[in-house]
Amino acid sequence: MHRLALSLLVLLPLFSGCVAEIVEKKKPRKGPIPEVGYIDTGGGEVKYSIEGWPLWVKARRRTALRRMRRVCGKLKAVITDEFTRQDVEVPYSGEDVKDNLAKGMKHYTVAPFEHIVFDCVLREPSAAPAPQEPPK
Repeated sequence: MHRLALSLLVLLPLFSGCVAEIVEKKKPRKGPIPEVGYIDTGGGEVKYSIEGWPLWVKARRRTALRRMRRVCGKLKAVITDEFTRQDVEVPYSGEDVKDNLAKGMKHYTVAPFEHIVFDCVLREPSAAPAPQEPPK
């Protein structure tokens, strides 16, 4: 029994970051020739659950930020808007629809989610100071 409890304690933080998902994704698109650069730099929206222990919520946020960076690729992900909204989670798959509809509204879960809207932007080249000539 103690091994089971210990293994659950070890695995719970690993699974806590899995509740971040991409709601909308627009990948960056390059032009047909290199001189054009990017036609669309992309962006999107991710959300994560804010219910639970603060440590878990932080892990979910890190996962959401990581997914933002993955969408943007070589570009920089910049947060343009962040808001909290009550979203509905439906715990069934397509095959269970008929069975769960008979239960009514009990199978829906309403929970608060943090939404992050982001854009992908070009990284600014590092502005290294120009070497100054010594005074004459």
